[in-house]
Amino acid sequence: MGNMNKNIKLVFLTGFFFSLHLAMVSYINSSFLSSFFSEGKVGILYVISSLASILTLLLIPKILPRLGGYKFLLYSSLFNALMLFSLSLSHNAYITGFMFVAYWISNSLIVFALDEILEIVGEGFQVGRVRGIYLTILNTAWVLSQLASSQILIDFSFSLLYLIACGIMLLFFFIILLSMRNCPDPKYDKVPAFGSVVKFFRNKNLSRAYAMNFLLQFFFSWMVIYTPIYLSLHLGFTWSEISIIFTIMLTAFIITQYPLGTHSDKVGERKMLVLGFLVLSLATLSLFFITKHTVLIWAIILFCTRLGAAAIEIMSDVYFFKHIKKENDEFVGIYRNTASAAYILGPLSASVLLFVIPSFKFIFLILGAIMLSGIYLASTIKKNDI
Repeated sequence: MGNMNKNIKLVFLTGFFFSLHLAMVSYINSSFLSSFFSEGKVGILYVISSLASILTLLLIPKILPRLGGYKFLLYSSLFNALMLFSLSLSHNAYITGFMFVAYWISNSLIVFALDEILEIVGEGFQVGRVRGIYLTILNTAWVLSQLASSQILIDFSFSLLYLIACGIMLLFFFIILLSMRNCPDPKYDKVPAFGSVVKFFRNKNLSRAYAMNFLLQFFFSWMVIYTPIYLSLHLGFTWSEISIIFTIMLTAFIITQYPLGTHSDKVGERKMLVLGFLVLSLATLSLFFITKHTVLIWAIILFCTRLGAAAIEIMSDVYFFKHIKKENDEFVGIYRNTASAAYILGPLSASVLLFVIPSFKFIFLILGAIMLSGIYLASTIKKNDI
């Protein structure tokens, strides 16, 4: 990382703080919302949030050229902090639901903006290496945040976590304000929203990257929403135990993504994607058979699921960013819509399945089977595509 310029390191730093705040609340969001809404309505709230994010991201090509990356990120981060502060104080269901939707949208905007800025300042460097370091830093923040949140939840409430996350985002805001003013902007493409979507999906490499990333985000949508509920309500794990499990689970991202990103610059992404989907699928399927209240067993199996997920995340990102130019901001927005699309189809499909499956644990069996399709998808990558 020593030969990278100041702007790249600055994006790494801001990405760390953004992920630190995100991890502080991501795994407690569904449980926090369930204190205001039923489990079914919590899923619907995620769907509404994701639909709103998709619509907002499609408008970015019109907004970004006017504001520029610096102001866009600055305003988005301040709005994000305000929503977190509101969530920490809210006791009304309708206000909480509205603030959560707004907060979710702002997260999508910040992820997009950081991606776009890193694409600009990282020009001339190996994509796999830059993305590998970036994702490793982001996931280090996730692990540290899980350790901190576990201690907070022992003695305090969810509200304090949202307040701490707000403080982290205010720090994020001031770093942007003081350090990123001179961040360069490319000459953005002026492509209508519908036209950019058509152009995106006509490109086989971009559409394949989208499909693989969508599968990964679909996996995350079920696991992030339903795993904490299953562990706490169905198997009786305490939040302290769950935090230990999740901390061990998330270390998979830290130890794998940088070496995988560097490796992809030499050999391409196909083999790693196939292997990643295979490991992810088998590990997820195995969760169906584990019914014991044992921290170590759940930590090991969930760690294995994230080994597969880590490989897919870095490889699909590298594959995508190798096939676009820095001015293609509209393509980055579409690609990052996979998370929002997954959080629409994920909770909707899970809500329907929960009415028909014999028990909650069948969620893992079905999810593992769905992820097997990623093996075929990754195998369609040809040598001239990488």
